[in-house]
Amino acid sequence: MSTKQNWVVTYGNAEINGTEVTHVPTRVALPEKVTATDGERKTFSPHTFLRSNIEFEQGTISWEMFLEDSTSTCNILLPADPSSPQASGTLVSPTESQTTDFELSFGVNCLGAPYGIAALRNYNWEPVIGAGHGSTVPVQRWISVSVRVVGSSIDMFVESVRILSVTRTLKRGQIGLFMQGDTPIKFRNLKIDAQQPLCFVVMQFTADFNILYSDVIKPLCEEYGFRVIRGDDFYTSGQILEDITQSIRTSALVIADVTPDNPNVFYEVGYAHGIGKPTILLSDRSREKLPFDISGFRTLFYDNTIGGKAIVEQRLRQHLEALRAR
Repeated sequence: MSTKQNWVVTYGNAEINGTEVTHVPTRVALPEKVTATDGERKTFSPHTFLRSNIEFEQGTISWEMFLEDSTSTCNILLPADPSSPQASGTLVSPTESQTTDFELSFGVNCLGAPYGIAALRNYNWEPVIGAGHGSTVPVQRWISVSVRVVGSSIDMFVESVRILSVTRTLKRGQIGLFMQGDTPIKFRNLKIDAQQPLCFVVMQFTADFNILYSDVIKPLCEEYGFRVIRGDDFYTSGQILEDITQSIRTSALVIADVTPDNPNVFYEVGYAHGIGKPTILLSDRSREKLPFDISGFRTLFYDNTIGGKAIVEQRLRQHLEALRAR
C-alpha cells in the first residue's frame, strides 16, 4: 500500500507512533444524551475512536493487535451500505463525531462474542454475527486478523483461520479503529490488498443489446472503477450456470436489461434480488409492462435510438453516482 498511513483520534486517548497505535485508557465525561434505547444512562470503559486516511472497499485488509487483558476490544470499522439488513441495536455511541452513517466493525470482543462482526448505525451498536463463545481471546502476544471482501461476500480470519462469513455490502470510504479496555491495546501492520469491484451485466446476447453493452454500460461502469463482465465472457469448462451465480455472488453491482421475456435473464435477476445484491434494471420503453414480480423495482427505461442511448448513459451515470454516495 503506497499511501502513507495517517491516524487521527476522534474520541478518547491514543499514542500514534508511525503506523502503530496504542490505546491509552482515559475516562472521558459522557454527554447527557448517551443513553440506551430504554432511556437509561450507561457507563463505558475507557475507549478510543480513530479515523485513517486509508480507504477500502474490495479486497483484503489485515492487521495485528496486542491485548494485555482478555476482555479488551480492538475492531476495524469499514463504511458499509446503510440499506444492508441488520439486527436491532441496544446502545447508542458516545459522540456523534465518531462515525459515518453506517459502518461494520470487525475484531475481538465484539458485543459479547470473542470474535465478531457488529454494526454502528445512527450511533447504535447492533450485533451481526459472532464466534468463539465459551473461549477467551489470547493475550500478551500479537494476534493477526484479516477481512476479505469479494462483492457482498465478507470473510473474517483470525490467525489465517476463517471463522466468520456474512453477506453485506461495503462502500468505499476511510476506515476507522475502535479500541476499548482498562489496559493498553496495541494495533499495527495495517495492510490492504485492494481489488477492483465487479459489475456483472445480465442481458440477452443479441446485436442491439451487444451495442448497448459495449458502447454504454461497459465503458461507463469502467469509468466508475468497476471490472465489467457478462455471461459470454466465461471461458471455463465448468457449468455456465455455476459461473454466472458465482459472478453474481462476488459482484458489487448487477445491471440487468429485462426488455425481452428471457427466462435466463429473469432467473439471474431473481437470484441477485434473493441474495440482496444491489441491482439496476434497464428496459426498452417499447415494452408494454414489466412482469408482476419485478414491476415494483425501480427501472431505468430507454429508447432504442442514438439519442435514447445518450439518455440511458446519463441516467445510468446518475444511478452510479447515487450508489457511490450511499
